[in-house]
Amino acid sequence: MNIKTKLLPLVVACLAASPAFASEPMANIFNDGSLKGQFQLFDFQRNFDGDSTDRQDTSFGGLFYLRSGEANGISFGGSFASANPIWESNNDGLYGLVGGGAPGSVVERTAVNRLQEYFVSGNWYDTQIVVGAQELRTPMMNPFPLRAIPFTYRGASIKNTSIENVAISALYITDYMGWTDEEFNNVSSGIRSEFARKGVIVDVEDNPIYALGLDYNLPIDSVKAKTSLWYYTMEDVYNQYHVKLDVSGEMGAANWYFIPSYLKQDSTGELDQSAAQFDTYQAGFHLGMRWNGFDATVKYVTTGDGDVVAPFGDEKVIIQQVVQSARANEDGYGLQLAYQFAPDSALSGVSTYVNWANYEIDGDSSQDIDETDFSVVYDLAKYVDGLSVRARHAIVNYSTGDDLTDTRFYVYYKFAI
Repeated sequence: MNIKTKLLPLVVACLAASPAFASEPMANIFNDGSLKGQFQLFDFQRNFDGDSTDRQDTSFGGLFYLRSGEANGISFGGSFASANPIWESNNDGLYGLVGGGAPGSVVERTAVNRLQEYFVSGNWYDTQIVVGAQELRTPMMNPFPLRAIPFTYRGASIKNTSIENVAISALYITDYMGWTDEEFNNVSSGIRSEFARKGVIVDVEDNPIYALGLDYNLPIDSVKAKTSLWYYTMEDVYNQYHVKLDVSGEMGAANWYFIPSYLKQDSTGELDQSAAQFDTYQAGFHLGMRWNGFDATVKYVTTGDGDVVAPFGDEKVIIQQVVQSARANEDGYGLQLAYQFAPDSALSGVSTYVNWANYEIDGDSSQDIDETDFSVVYDLAKYVDGLSVRARHAIVNYSTGDDLTDTRFYVYYKFAI
């Protein structure tokens, strides 16, 4: 048995036997527990104008999160994820909501049912330590929630909030599961897959990813301001830094915001000596205004001499339904207009947006892309608590290649016990 599979049971056994449990009853673990989650029905389809195989998946399943109570700072958690194919089409290629093969391949769909999380947590002296399988929410390693089941990771995370307005985090991550995996894979396989999609074969050792993060809420009265600085490293693969500032304030009856960010990535060690070598950056911003239910945003991004390497989720400056700002020597320009109907209106619970962006490669207009997205969400909680529906549609035009449309329907039923 791999030593990593023995780590969590050993830690659990040691903590359960700890004298710390003596001062608070073990019953707290059960009496103060909770269960929350959501059932979800999705239908995703992508239609190409050219000869590429159209894709469609329909899935039913959900995400279910179980948390124990605490006894002297110690608690446990687990979650289960499920995506099951229904209304299967024999002619369309696989979209990727469920298993069965590579997206676009005409195959039999298979269900994905897996233990999403299992961990033990310790919370002492303003420090939370989580060991085991867990979802993460950091700039360059997060749930990547683009399909039915989010990414999840295995390792250890630490977060300390003992300094006012400051959160200091650290990660040690060895394995991950993507959207349709049913077993954990070493994070090195995610790196290999990222390059394989570009036709580059790399040999990456099974090393873990380490990360350090600092989040700081600036104590400024005139505006709200927070910043984050994260550093990730993987031996013989890369070092990367992500810096983000989020500033907002009032301007009469309106609220403005400015969110600049900067990402720097460099290959290291053996990868730096291979054909996959890269040295790149991404810089850009969101600038917007909110007023009376409207939210208008201007976006700009520029990327350096290499593609952004992001196999585990990310915070690229422009992320749309299909296209994201990630290509080498690319400039992106975006506009988004959103509106949320007032609670006392006839369309209470409805929110919508239009999101347009254009992507240009310096000196090569044949690589230009533009995408327009439409989204409508209807929160039906006033009729059925926890029920909501969503429809999304994207129109993507390529200067060279198959233009496409991408349509997605979502039904959620959320609950908590």
